[in-house]
Amino acid sequence: MEPPKQPEKVSLHRKSKPETVSSTDMETLMHVISHDLRAPIVTIQGFCQELTMACNRLNELFEEEVLSDRVRAHLNPLVTQDIPEAVRFIRAGAENVSSVTSGILRFIRLGQMAIQWEGLDVNRLVMGIVTSMEFQLKKNGVVLHIGDLPDCMGDEVLVTQVFANLIDNAQKYLDPARPGEITISGETVNGWSVYAVADTGIGIPAEHYAHIFQVFHRLNPKQEGGQGLGLAIVRRIIDRHQGKIEVESTPGKGATFRVYLPRAVVVEEGEHNES
Repeated sequence: MEPPKQPEKVSLHRKSKPETVSSTDMETLMHVISHDLRAPIVTIQGFCQELTMACNRLNELFEEEVLSDRVRAHLNPLVTQDIPEAVRFIRAGAENVSSVTSGILRFIRLGQMAIQWEGLDVNRLVMGIVTSMEFQLKKNGVVLHIGDLPDCMGDEVLVTQVFANLIDNAQKYLDPARPGEITISGETVNGWSVYAVADTGIGIPAEHYAHIFQVFHRLNPKQEGGQGLGLAIVRRIIDRHQGKIEVESTPGKGATFRVYLPRAVVVEEGEHNES
């Protein structure tokens, strides 16, 4: 695939102004998400805890009180199975809504954050991510292959989020029928540092290519975990860095996400030269 156009020069001294999210409607939306939605979620979670404690107390009373077999047969399933199961579903739903609202807020705020441009040691950055995910990767039997990665320019917090989301996404869609491998490689192309995160997962059908970076799109809606925000956030961050992301995949064999970020530059005697 053709790389994007040459990026404009980026120096260590460059500061990006935040994109203007000017509408009052956007501010209102963020207020609703932050306060008006979170308040009832907290209330629901609190009463779930209260119901759980009440069921535990009722169980204790059943042990203490003498009840007829008929009464016990009717009440026991309610207290030990039906109500606890309902509480679990309510709690799971509340946690899901909380996760979605948090993701929406992160997505919206990406458009308001100023990019803190600096030269990034991507080898160090990726190793830090892998170390933090080591337990989960080992648990899933994932084998990682990491090549020598070129430096780039960008915001360390946001670029870290890009790689963390791509690695997490790769392990999430590995094929359980065969060994899972994730390969992270990099090269420089013109003014770009190009990184590839490849996996041996289930792959992505071609008809999904145009949608996987959209908010709330999930390749497998029936699969637990994830809210369909990870790749949308990745795309938003890369757009803020004037970069590009591509995907190549063969269903049943795996997928490769390729990320273009501005190459790192060095400052020598007041001039900016590409490294």
